[in-house]
Amino acid sequence: MNTKVKVTKNFNLGKIKLDLSKEINDFGKIIRKDHYQRLERGLGVNGSPMEKLSPETIAKKGHSKILVDSGNMRNLVFRKKATAASQSAILTPGEKRKYPGTKVTPSQVASFHQEGGPNLPQRQWFGISKKAEEDGEKRIVEKIKQEIDNA
Repeated sequence: MNTKVKVTKNFNLGKIKLDLSKEINDFGKIIRKDHYQRLERGLGVNGSPMEKLSPETIAKKGHSKILVDSGNMRNLVFRKKATAASQSAILTPGEKRKYPGTKVTPSQVASFHQEGGPNLPQRQWFGISKKAEEDGEKRIVEKIKQEIDNA
């Protein structure tokens, strides 16, 4: 038996634009906003409260807020934004600026807090929260769906 199958298409894959740089940068903005709001409330990346500061640290700082003295930890900056040619973005606490009178950068302090140490409890403050991940992913999926629908 000789059977013929005819396949037709009603779309043009050439119409799909795979440039998601705008959506990736928007995702970075979502992460940055979520990060700032979490730290203002003293919450770690998983949404639970971070370990409180010691009474000695509170006395030295004059307040009990965690990781918010200078704004370096809560105000993430784009070290790299996504472009059509490079579809990734990088957010960091300030890396180049050093604390006055030291060789220490905010990224180094951030890492110490993230990992913890002999005299510092671990505070997992840096990363992408579940909520930010869901919000950003939703925007990217919507853009891909829109591109496919337009093909």
